[in-house]
Amino acid sequence: MSGATVSRAPVSGATGPVLEVEDLHVRFPVRDRRGRRTSLRAVAGVSFSVARGQTLGLVGESGCGKSTLVRTLFGLNPVQAGSIRVLGHDLATMTPRQRRPVQNRMQLVFQDPYSSLNPRLTTAELIGEPLRIAGRHSAARVAELVTAVGMDSSALDRRPGEFSGGQRQRIGIARALALEPDLLVLDEPVSALDVSVQAQVINLLQELQQRLGLSYLFVAHDLSVVRQISHQVAVMHLGRLVEVGTREQIFRDPQHPYTRALLSAVPVPDPRRRDRPRVALVGELPDPTEVPDGCTFRSRCPVARPDCAGAEPSLLAPSAGRSQVACFHPEPSQHQPALGEP
Repeated sequence: MSGATVSRAPVSGATGPVLEVEDLHVRFPVRDRRGRRTSLRAVAGVSFSVARGQTLGLVGESGCGKSTLVRTLFGLNPVQAGSIRVLGHDLATMTPRQRRPVQNRMQLVFQDPYSSLNPRLTTAELIGEPLRIAGRHSAARVAELVTAVGMDSSALDRRPGEFSGGQRQRIGIARALALEPDLLVLDEPVSALDVSVQAQVINLLQELQQRLGLSYLFVAHDLSVVRQISHQVAVMHLGRLVEVGTREQIFRDPQHPYTRALLSAVPVPDPRRRDRPRVALVGELPDPTEVPDGCTFRSRCPVARPDCAGAEPSLLAPSAGRSQVACFHPEPSQHQPALGEP
């Protein structure tokens, strides 16, 4: 960015991945259908990392645990087991005073650009709020941030109600950039926007990443958007990661039947390719308070076998340039361009 610069809070030992999540477990106390106390499995043994300057796309259908994972990263949900490390620092072992400068290096962009902005505040006040809290406020810095997200300085005196959804999301991104973070967690950042506006916001995020060296955790259910922006992709099902790989591995050679089903649902605007293979899923997600034994996807899996009920598969180490997959019977290697390629 050009213009005024604000020094970052010192964080020692900031090497390696920006974000590392290891064997994370999150459960919530609930009552089952009979009124008995039990727990709901929201996140179960999730591990991943986000490299510097890279984007990890986290995908899965509604109810798979994506939003719970995001809330847990920011301390809004209790962690039953596992660790969250930001810039090499385990947040659970730090005091609140030690944790604050580290947490400031990880910022959130919300899904809804309408409810995430206080309608009573001006753009200048919205973007300047985190700077005031951190004791770093300057009018020049606020103006610089507005310009960085492609808006004119005349927007500073206007309120959210005077902007479109895309413009509001740009303000949200500018606010997230205020403390110069290393990582942005983008929770469905374009799902509430029109398709043409989605493209503009995605292009902005890619430009900012290239210019500032940002890392992104991009949470979404729209695989076409994930394919455009992500370097790595993690597929989540019922609180667990079932496939992790590069963008090319996931979209050109998916191994898990669940991944193939998600990709087969991506619309392809080409009538000549209406005969592409489809994977139809029958049934609903299992009850997370009564997780079945074995593979949790087997009740809807088109290739399930009797041994799938024995134990829950873990992510295997990648082999021969293929993705990591948690499946006893992964699909054979074959290039399927109809499953998500334009």
